[in-house]
Amino acid sequence: MFSRYHFRSFLETFTDPVWAVNRSFRLIYMNPAALTKFSVQSDYAIGKLCHQALFENASACPFCTLQQVFASGKSVHVNFTMLDIDGRNHVYSLTNHPLVGSSGEVDYGLAICVDKSEGADLFAEISRLQGLAAMGEYSAELSHEIRNPLNSIEIQMSLLQRMANRFAAAEAEAFLKVVEVVRAESQRLNSLAGDFLQMQKSRSLTLSDCDPFAVVKKVAVILHEEALSHKIEMCLDLKNDPVVLRADCEKLQQAFMNLMKNAFEALVEAEVRNPCLKISGRILKNQVVVSFTDNGPGIPYARQAKIFDLFYTTKACGTGIGLHLCRDVIKAHDGELSFVSDENGTIFKVILPLP
Repeated sequence: MFSRYHFRSFLETFTDPVWAVNRSFRLIYMNPAALTKFSVQSDYAIGKLCHQALFENASACPFCTLQQVFASGKSVHVNFTMLDIDGRNHVYSLTNHPLVGSSGEVDYGLAICVDKSEGADLFAEISRLQGLAAMGEYSAELSHEIRNPLNSIEIQMSLLQRMANRFAAAEAEAFLKVVEVVRAESQRLNSLAGDFLQMQKSRSLTLSDCDPFAVVKKVAVILHEEALSHKIEMCLDLKNDPVVLRADCEKLQQAFMNLMKNAFEALVEAEVRNPCLKISGRILKNQVVVSFTDNGPGIPYARQAKIFDLFYTTKACGTGIGLHLCRDVIKAHDGELSFVSDENGTIFKVILPLP
């Protein structure tokens, strides 16, 4: 025969809070999980009104359905949010069940309270990520569409520049200054749109056999003339043996080029004497390690925590996408991009795993 003792023992195995009240809404039972959850002792809580003992409310809780349960004889479910002792708002699922006596009347109400916060947080995170994905797709399309009118503006500015020859010298100079400002801003927006499109594609890889040291050499050749124009010495110290890993060569080329051009810009802006960029490559513990070391003034400590943040830049014409894009590309290859910087220069280190 299933007795009251067995029923009580069954409820005390629940890991979720369970309590029972009589028709006067006074507590007659709380399982251990409920006593722990509400930080009360049984001697204190039993006999008190549930809204006072559990929720410290002077009147009935706004989410309470016990009166409805007693009137209808049916279970009622409700969700509610409450600030918990950890300082976070928790989502709870509360179901009140009728306990019918021998007379057929509902003598007691049994409440089972389940914390759904983890599931709610997961759902909220999924919704957030879905929203970000949709926004990313829209932003990529918008960036693409923006470039068309920007190209038209650039063409019109070139025409206006030619028309300046029709004006007097003073008027032509003022006119050309306005044209140059518009062109510069148009080019900056075009560059920003292009970088944003590249960022959207940074985690989509087309893998093939790739020698990262060969990619570094290729970028060094591309940037050779730019380095010469700024009198920057480029030193390559790469492992001679070919290294092959599965990677997207174009994406790695883009990341390496961004890192090298950033170093060039830092050296030029600081007007460093005998500017130098050293690129070294080694194999260490089944990893490819490529380091980019410049002898610039270093990155101010206050800015170091932000340099990978999207749209963060200290350059007058910067977009704040380059380093963020580099990190995304390296992460997409299961690699790591880090740096150290002081007044003697900056070292960016790329680590890529070997198969």
